Amino acid sequence: MAPRRSTAGSSVQVRLASDELNLVEFPFALLSDRQRPDGNTLVFSDEIRGPDGQPVTRLWTVTGAEEFGLPTATDELVYLVLTEVTRAAGFQSPKVHFTRYDLLKRLGWPDKGSSYTRLHRALDRLLGVTITAIRAFYDRAAHTYVDVGFHILDDYALFDEPRGRKGPHDEPPRSYIRWNKTIFASFLAGYAKRLDLGLYLRLRSAVSRRLYRYLDKKRYDGKSQFRIGLEKLAFEKLGMSRTYFHSHIRAELARAHEELLRCGFLRGVDYEASRTTGEPLVVYRFGRVPQPSEGQEEVARLIELGVAEPVAVELVTTDVVAVREQLALLPFRDARDPAALIVTAVRERWPEPPAARAARARDVPTAADDQGSCQQPRQAGFDVDAALGRLSPAARAELERRAAEEVRRENPQVARYPDSAAFRALVRRRLAAILAAQGATE
Repeated sequence: MAPRRSTAGSSVQVRLASDELNLVEFPFALLSDRQRPDGNTLVFSDEIRGPDGQPVTRLWTVTGAEEFGLPTATDELVYLVLTEVTRAAGFQSPKVHFTRYDLLKRLGWPDKGSSYTRLHRALDRLLGVTITAIRAFYDRAAHTYVDVGFHILDDYALFDEPRGRKGPHDEPPRSYIRWNKTIFASFLAGYAKRLDLGLYLRLRSAVSRRLYRYLDKKRYDGKSQFRIGLEKLAFEKLGMSRTYFHSHIRAELARAHEELLRCGFLRGVDYEASRTTGEPLVVYRFGRVPQPSEGQEEVARLIELGVAEPVAVELVTTDVVAVREQLALLPFRDARDPAALIVTAVRERWPEPPAARAARARDVPTAADDQGSCQQPRQAGFDVDAALGRLSPAARAELERRAAEEVRRENPQVARYPDSAAFRALVRRRLAAILAAQGATE
């Protein structure tokens, strides 16, 4: 399962998926887990204004494989969990490895034979579905709509593995999925948004989940409210049955609205008539958009070490405290590959290494002691900055050079990272000791 982030008085599970935006704009799956009796194809369309101001009709056709059928509401969840795994892997390759056991845990399914069969069938449908988009697939790299036909997955393989989690010394997982190149290129081009998978999983109905994905895209560009025709929303964006009357649509939406209002995603929902056509519109007022999470500095430091940005964001969002601790301890580890080491250390919450304990035993502060900051030495009444300020620029530079050189001689592991908080803390402590010995105190 995904790790947890500790908050005051609670433990909140933070799970992030990456929802490809073309697959949000139009449905690719049924709203239920039952196949339709009237065929194996879904067709959706809408009309937008082109760059020249003229109307453009977009057409989105979803066709299931004859032997497997159309993707279902459950398959939509499997797709999102696969993006969660891909995000955690840093979008390094369209081929993403996993264990079936871990995937079931992420899906919240029991570890039994029927769940493995259910997963197998979901992958069959995601592999077999064909989507044909006519002026309906936005190519982020080309900055235009293109006509494309594609699958969601290109291939997959499922291997038997021992029940339970794999230990650190076991063989890496062999099961994998391979994203279709069109979809994966869209991921790499950034045409995807973060989706709060934890919130998605807490929603009970398929309509609530589909509506949440769609509205979250509309909030993605900073809108405080969004209005859309009732029929367009129901038939073209959510995939409700076209036999539904307005009263039935509103009844289905009412249950979804209640969930999204209760969790704070929506602040309000109203209905009004279009001033031009008289058709009913749904007006959504979004709840407070979460402020950027703390940890931007930590994300930047992880990226500097070579950690892929999606992985860095996931680590910091999940447990920023653990990231700070492990960044502070990194100079004390003999890391040939700092990026790989820090990711593993954060996820597995590695204890401090002996070198850090030895430094603390010598009464030398580690960056972990100060949570990554370079604080003042703890001698009461001593002001290092004031003492340095009384020196000439040349004397100060020479003193700082001497302090840094002494730290490098005594702590070569820390000195390998001269820009780290640990190195700066040690230099500052040495400066204080030199100044005190010289009598440069107030």
